[in-house]
Amino acid sequence: MPKRVLCPRCERPSTVCLCHAITPLEHKLPVEILIHPSELKAAKGTARLTAQVLQHCRLWPGEDEADFAPLRAALGDRPAYLLYPGKNAQPVEQTRLPEQAQLLLLDGTWGKTHKILKLNPWLDALPRLSFAEAPAGRYEIRKAHRADSLSTLEATAYALQKLEGCDPEPLYRAFEALKQSQLAHMPEAVRLRYRSEKR
Repeated sequence: MPKRVLCPRCERPSTVCLCHAITPLEHKLPVEILIHPSELKAAKGTARLTAQVLQHCRLWPGEDEADFAPLRAALGDRPAYLLYPGKNAQPVEQTRLPEQAQLLLLDGTWGKTHKILKLNPWLDALPRLSFAEAPAGRYEIRKAHRADSLSTLEATAYALQKLEGCDPEPLYRAFEALKQSQLAHMPEAVRLRYRSEKR
């Protein structure tokens, strides 16, 4: 079987390239995404697409403290905030971050991100941010186990919009292209159900 040709820019198979939908988004707040290794090749994952749209975003694959040692070194002494629900989390809608702040997100299923949190006490010690009024998730084609679940791209878009007022449209444009690409390769019955639910 011939090897699939990957687009060098979006890193997706050339037959489902998303470069036409990727427009760089200017923003000030650096975004660091700690991605569980199981998500690296997930076709429906949004972390890689998020990093391709944002001008200041890096992916850090891993699970335990050793995996994220390079990230900790890169953060240095700059203030870091973890976007993750918690009882002491500050709402992004009412928060103004200090200069040189960094925003960290965990990418994976709820179970995988919870495991990353437990294996990294330094993450648990960071000040947390969350959403007081989370927007409705738009990722209908990927099953969510919680009603308030958002994809990494959606969470990042909403956080940047509230924290620094940037227009998240480039992220949502790429997101829509990803969903349409996935739908195009689904059985007709699934596509019809998805479209009827959107009405």
